[in-house]
Amino acid sequence: MLKRLVNEARFKLLIKATGPLLIKSGHATITGPDMTPVLTYRNGEWQVYLPGSSLKGVFRSHLEKVCRTLRDEVVCNPFLKLKDVSRAENGRLVCSDYTHVACSDKFEIRGLETEKRFEVADRTKWRHLNPEKLINSEVYADSCPVCRLFGSTSYIGRVSIGDAHLVDVARPRPTESRDGVGIDRLTGGAAHGAKFELEVVSTGTTFETEILVRNFETWQLGMLLLVVQDLADGLVRVGSGRSRGLGAVKGQINQVTIAYLGNVVNKPPGEVWGLGRFLLEEDGYARYGTWPDDLMTIEPNPIESRQGIRRVATFEETPLADLQSKSIAAFVQRIQDWQVPQTMSFAHLQFEER
Repeated sequence: MLKRLVNEARFKLLIKATGPLLIKSGHATITGPDMTPVLTYRNGEWQVYLPGSSLKGVFRSHLEKVCRTLRDEVVCNPFLKLKDVSRAENGRLVCSDYTHVACSDKFEIRGLETEKRFEVADRTKWRHLNPEKLINSEVYADSCPVCRLFGSTSYIGRVSIGDAHLVDVARPRPTESRDGVGIDRLTGGAAHGAKFELEVVSTGTTFETEILVRNFETWQLGMLLLVVQDLADGLVRVGSGRSRGLGAVKGQINQVTIAYLGNVVNKPPGEVWGLGRFLLEEDGYARYGTWPDDLMTIEPNPIESRQGIRRVATFEETPLADLQSKSIAAFVQRIQDWQVPQTMSFAHLQFEER
């Protein structure tokens, strides 16, 4: 599917620290603070920034919570492996929570060759009796909603989030020192020798990043725009120390651009076409697990232009608000209608103890 590029959406996200913010560098200092923010060398100087990998992790973990709230059984736990929730019982392998095993681990087990063994929690060793040769369309179709968008070790994701750099380069660097102490459990006062110092990004510092999603389904736009909405409402925190007052931010987007490559015929100006609409023409939506009705009608129509081989629609103000509302509604509906493939169930597998 990624051998073709049919659509792409990009938007710039402004992130403003509404409280002290710290994404730790992990570098120890001899005489300075115990914890310092990550820095990058840019425009001839060292600047604070928010790594794109950290932001992508925030987006993913928040969406995992949202999906579990809507329907717990449709989303995996990317850190849960089969070996952690399995044991031998009366000569059979039983699993206590295969539903939430990571998609990547499920694909690995399904493709495991018969002669290879794997060990589970009780140290028994097993082999898989019906290995499969998985192709890209199967991996995408069988992945959970979050893995479809963000990817796994078996499949590259749709979305990329760049590093968030300072909007205005301030001098001196927009950081400040904060002291922390451990609490003595007996006296309730400061514990002796438990003082530490933090260097944090100052309140009011604003960063900007770009989010790009390619070959998207319309409901996947809703996933991303839902996080943006929650960022705007101050419901998402970023970085370290979130339970002790750090990491409060607010996010904002003012524009979304959606581009279609090549000559997209018969697409009305107000329609947003997702991947399923393109696959419909070649009857590929069933193989990839997309929906044939993968489109939205946005009102009023966005501004459209031709930029080389791209047909670009620009959403601002009222069209942007309608895009956000309808794509989020599409996301919620897809999760409610989601069918977990039989191939991703424990009953689909056959094991033998070795």
